Amino acid sequence: MKNTNFSNACREISQSLLQITEPTKNHAKSEIKRICTKYSLDKIPKKYEILSTVDGRSYEKLQKILLKKPVKTASGVAVIALMPKPYACPHGRCTYCPGGIEFNTPNSYTGKEPVTISSIKNGYDANIQITSKLNQLHIFGHDTTKIELVVVGGTFLFMPKDYQENFIKSCYDALNGFPSPNLEIAMENNQKTKNRNVGFTIETKPDYCKKEHVDLMLSYGVTRVEIGVQSLHERVYKIVNRGHNYNDVIDSFQISKDSGYKIVAHMMPGLPTMTPNEDINDFKKLFNDSNLKPDMLKIYPSLVLKNTPLYNDYLEKKYKPYTDEEML
Repeated sequence: MKNTNFSNACREISQSLLQITEPTKNHAKSEIKRICTKYSLDKIPKKYEILSTVDGRSYEKLQKILLKKPVKTASGVAVIALMPKPYACPHGRCTYCPGGIEFNTPNSYTGKEPVTISSIKNGYDANIQITSKLNQLHIFGHDTTKIELVVVGGTFLFMPKDYQENFIKSCYDALNGFPSPNLEIAMENNQKTKNRNVGFTIETKPDYCKKEHVDLMLSYGVTRVEIGVQSLHERVYKIVNRGHNYNDVIDSFQISKDSGYKIVAHMMPGLPTMTPNEDINDFKKLFNDSNLKPDMLKIYPSLVLKNTPLYNDYLEKKYKPYTDEEML
């Protein structure tokens, strides 16, 4: 009886709001309170439970007043970022890179970012990270039938293969809501579950985006790759201890494109010895050189962060960061 009352209340709330030409958040609060009292409910329905009673144009109308942050799923796809456990990068550490095993954060993250805070809280467990995020999305009324996963932090494809496979399998298990005996079956099961994975992104370095790495990503169901290019200059790679060369960048783009991947290039203007004009020319080359031409771009301005070699260079006046005006 209680479940029937609850379901009826959710439907009545949605239908009552749909009768209003231009419902507002205040209308929603008022109707939810009125109808919960009418049915003597023990708990107030969550926004997603109310939205689950409608679809199509009715859903579009109500999501504007029931969703706390509608932009999160405005495209119809909910994006969930998650992190693997902290692990050393193959080449050591870039001079500008914060984080690392000693700080219990993946390389390139300070530990203060929302995704890092959430990952630490959940013990870097992929299943728990995703399940927690799904619950948050549901509480705020978001549709989670289409999910894009983004694995960030460190060099995931350098980690032991067994760890990689278990981590990726846990991602699918979390979306499926139940465990599968292996990764392949977990991926197959995801085609029939409520929370379907429609996009999967992994961040990596150019030297860890070769054929063997791309083949691994294909076996994981990855659909997009983000490549940390940062600069197009050999001298910069050496100065910041990037661990790869320009040919690695070219190879990573070509192999990824040949495998049908969309490429997101990461660029970092303001690195040591670079000038604003050189950075501008890098961006021009990135989109005009037929060996490059990524599908998307992320810009990470160089930052001087404590506990990094670059910070020491800054203190010793060996490195001068761009001013805000130069960066803009």
